[in-house]
Amino acid sequence: MEAISGVSLMASMSPDTALKLFENGAVLIIAGVPPGTEFGIDQWSFVVGENFRGVKMIPEGVHFVYCASQGPYGDAAPRVGFVHFFRRGEIIVREWDNEREELKPRIHDDVEEELCRIRENLKNLDRYLAPYDYDGLVKWRKLTGNITAETVQRHSPECGVIRNTVELMSCSDEERPRGDSPLSTVNSSRLSKIRSLMNEEELLPNLKTLPGSAPRFTTLPPRCPKDASPAEISQHHMDSIAAIDQLLQDGREEAVFAEIQFSFVLFLSGHSVESLNHWRKILLLLSNSEKAVEEYRGFFRNYLTALQYQLPELPVELMEQTESNTVYLDVRRLLLNSYHAGITAAAQSLEKSLKGTLLWRFENLFEEDPEDLPTVVDVE
Repeated sequence: MEAISGVSLMASMSPDTALKLFENGAVLIIAGVPPGTEFGIDQWSFVVGENFRGVKMIPEGVHFVYCASQGPYGDAAPRVGFVHFFRRGEIIVREWDNEREELKPRIHDDVEEELCRIRENLKNLDRYLAPYDYDGLVKWRKLTGNITAETVQRHSPECGVIRNTVELMSCSDEERPRGDSPLSTVNSSRLSKIRSLMNEEELLPNLKTLPGSAPRFTTLPPRCPKDASPAEISQHHMDSIAAIDQLLQDGREEAVFAEIQFSFVLFLSGHSVESLNHWRKILLLLSNSEKAVEEYRGFFRNYLTALQYQLPELPVELMEQTESNTVYLDVRRLLLNSYHAGITAAAQSLEKSLKGTLLWRFENLFEEDPEDLPTVVDVE
């Protein structure tokens, strides 16, 4: 196939199966991507060739599509992409923006006419379209199975583009730190001492996120309300049930779980720093409440299962079993709370899975509790 380089064409697939997937799967048409650009969909990527025009046989569901430009010395630019919930038989058209080096929606005077023309000529376009990588579909669905079209619409940036970091607005002239402040009239020795007592952040420009460029995640409730008494502060830090109740109120368990999956795949496929940070904050919150596990058993069973597939995809520095790895420490606390709250089977499954994939060990997990393993069993 001339459209791409270095891609397996699933030689084991029968012609009948391939034809069925072609007729029922969605199609992504892409125009103008320069040869040598890295293209990816979900966890599958390759370098495009001269004749690349898109991807066929895309299964129904959520998918992440991105491109990364290649520099003259082989260096790759950060990934820039979009998330879309592909419907059965849907045709999506994107074109390359040379100035911003990213994919953008196709601008056409008559969109419906263009889509009809593409549909009529799909068989002629077939040899220019890369087949979707079905070898990775099972794994992808385990990571995204609860994400709906509404999830994508609710949490995607308003601009529709996912970048590894959000775009920032430069500060105004009034907000810019000045070099001719009163401090500059002081001798250098004294100036150094004074500056050492100041908050360094006050010397930085006040950069704000460009409106519409950031993923629209839920604002997480604080573990401790601002007006809490000293006794209440201790209680909230010991168990974050109040914040979790607020997060999951009004039957939002499914929506929050989908948001957890969505934020993780934005990081996994799009390298989004903000998305990883959001996923990390949710883990920290959910790991700090035994009462919440008792109250939301179904939600936490699903969450423990999701972590089996998410944690092995983290960066290497977050996979080490060390006291400085807060992800490991939070998972350890979550397991302990899950055992005590009685969702033993799900906790054992996660613990066994992490021993096999990450070589994590949880020795002395119950050393904080002399009662050892709880006798409570799962109740469906």
